[in-house]
Amino acid sequence: MPVSSRCPICREPHHRLGRQRPLEALAVAPRRIAAAIRGARRGRLARRPARGEWSVVEVLSHLLDGEVTLGFRVRKVAAEPGAPIVAWDQDRWADGLRHRRADARTTLAAFAALRAANIALIRRLTPAQRQLRGRHPEYGLLRIDQMLQHWAEHDLNHLGQIRATLRALAARG
Repeated sequence: MPVSSRCPICREPHHRLGRQRPLEALAVAPRRIAAAIRGARRGRLARRPARGEWSVVEVLSHLLDGEVTLGFRVRKVAAEPGAPIVAWDQDRWADGLRHRRADARTTLAAFAALRAANIALIRRLTPAQRQLRGRHPEYGLLRIDQMLQHWAEHDLNHLGQIRATLRALAARG
């Protein structure tokens, strides 16, 4: 998807990826996130930077939830072109799955493992399969390659959020 076009999911142009290919960005995201939290104490990872904002552990849990849904959606569309793809309510998942109580490093390890499995699957898909579409109730028809582009941008957005949260918390002491 050219940088100037709008993403059908977030309705914004993607700009964080620059020239990096989505699959490359998706593959390195777990390492970048691990580097961002390296050395941070458990208490800092669990602390919210402000009222109504997620802690780092909540962001990591959200990324894991997103990886579950992305992996399912890619599998669903690749195996059943044109099939409906389910929506999810990230805030209800965060509350209902008690993300505030998750362990950051366990969550990151699960995210990294699932991401590796999803990347391996995506690399097995043919270029034609990456163009297959499913129907999302909110966003309409989505191609696999559009989902990957969006998710790579999504990772970078949350990586920035994690870094900003840790800087803000460190500044407060």
